[in-house]
Amino acid sequence: MAVKDTARAYRSLRHYIIVLLFLAAALPLGIIGGSIYHEFRKSVEANVTRRLVVMVTRHKTSIETFLKETIAAMRMVTHIESPEELTRDGGLQAVFEMLQHEYNQAFEDLGVIDSNGEHLAYVGPYNLLGRNYREAPWFHEVMQKRVFISDVFLGFRNVPHFIIAVKEGEGSESWILRATINTAFFRYLVENVQIGRTGEAFIVNREGYYQTQPRISGRIMQKNMELDLELDPFDGVKFDKVTVDGGQEILSARTWLGQPSWLLVVQQHVDDAYGDLRATRNMAIVLFVIGIAVITVVTVVTTRLLVRRIEQADTEKHLLDEQLIQSQKLASIGTLSAGIAHEINNPLAIIGEEAGWMQDLLKRESLKGIQEMADFEDSLREIALQAGRCKEITHKLLSFARKMESVVKDVDLNTLIEEVIGLVEREANLSDIRIVREFASDLPRIYSDPSLIRQVILNLLTNATYAIGKGGAITIATQPLDDDRISIRVQDTGQGIPEASLSKIFDPFFTTKPAGKGTGLGLSICHGIIQKLGGDITVASKVGKGATFTIHLPLGPAEA
Repeated sequence: MAVKDTARAYRSLRHYIIVLLFLAAALPLGIIGGSIYHEFRKSVEANVTRRLVVMVTRHKTSIETFLKETIAAMRMVTHIESPEELTRDGGLQAVFEMLQHEYNQAFEDLGVIDSNGEHLAYVGPYNLLGRNYREAPWFHEVMQKRVFISDVFLGFRNVPHFIIAVKEGEGSESWILRATINTAFFRYLVENVQIGRTGEAFIVNREGYYQTQPRISGRIMQKNMELDLELDPFDGVKFDKVTVDGGQEILSARTWLGQPSWLLVVQQHVDDAYGDLRATRNMAIVLFVIGIAVITVVTVVTTRLLVRRIEQADTEKHLLDEQLIQSQKLASIGTLSAGIAHEINNPLAIIGEEAGWMQDLLKRESLKGIQEMADFEDSLREIALQAGRCKEITHKLLSFARKMESVVKDVDLNTLIEEVIGLVEREANLSDIRIVREFASDLPRIYSDPSLIRQVILNLLTNATYAIGKGGAITIATQPLDDDRISIRVQDTGQGIPEASLSKIFDPFFTTKPAGKGTGLGLSICHGIIQKLGGDITVASKVGKGATFTIHLPLGPAEA
């Protein structure tokens, strides 16, 4: 149950970290991306608006300039030429050709009309000579205003067209010079707008009728039914977004011409106008999705590694806790052993003294005649010998188990190692393991901590005994080196260490022993102790040929 709870806790931790890291990375990405897109959208919309407004303004100027120049040219003709000259053979034709040359074939026809509406002279493709325009609306307008530009109408020719008429003179002496503007020329002037695929320009009058041909929908002289145009004149340019039938959104820029009272419209579909914006948005979405995918992968991988490290740290902590408990047990056992050894020492001392006293008694003259005297003497010598041996063992146990502060002092390594061997030799003998001593006789004394060295030697001897199992030999050798150091070598004839494990043999919690047989801390602690003492420890091994641990220690204490 505890294992399931732990696995569930790690899964919850993993999910929590994934969500947290994902939000920490994705939210700023989304906010920054959204902010950039918002600003980019505002910039594009402002550019589109400015482009349409500038275009409708320039278009208005071009149209008004053309109309004003045309009116000025016609007024100049009425001032220079008399109606008699114009109605004379070839007179109006010469003026028409001159105007066509100057205005790039902008005129379709030209006529002279008297104050009664009679068409006195005509140059053009239609048979209009002799027609009377007295009842025509445009005739009354020009007679009142002197200059008049009509809306598009059919007239006698039954073809959509508009005229520019200029009056000269007063009363019965007045006359009119009337020109029809070439429809194709004027349409090109108005409709020549290239804005994307759907951009167009057209003109409507105050009643909403098309004065030029729209590119997308509608016909000339047909009433506009799609756009809800504001047909009351206003100053400047108006720009807005309108929705036509079918849900299509259109951007529209509008301005009124001064004369005639026509509304110039330049418009473009929203999808077409904001095509670059939509392409950029789609690219941003793709990049955002890719970024989210990368963030997700990195988050998941990072979280797995992090949780794995946490699991490893928890496992190491658990093993450390177990080792601490074991160390506390061993410390308690050591303290108990020291107490027991101390208590045993007193009876052993008494036994030794009593055996010696009894040996002295047997030397008296009164006891020399005892028949079993030799047996008594042998028994007392054996008692004294074994009591001394027990005292030596308890003395070694006391010296090893006694808790002491770390003390650096002169150490005779050969003697210290011999003491440690005495603690394990009996167990080794029971397993048919010989301990071979190869101590250098000229080994100098070192200045170090004997308790730490004792702990390292004991651990290496214990490991060597375990590695051999039954039958074998442990060789422990000391040797002075030329660089003010000494060498301690512990070699066994055990099963050896696999090559793949050699690089990890001193890592904490790494062990080659079966589960429950070792904690993986012994050699790690030895490595730390030797480094603390200013030395180093190395291992060499081949499977089936045993292992050799070599320790190098300085003669003097390690520098802090």
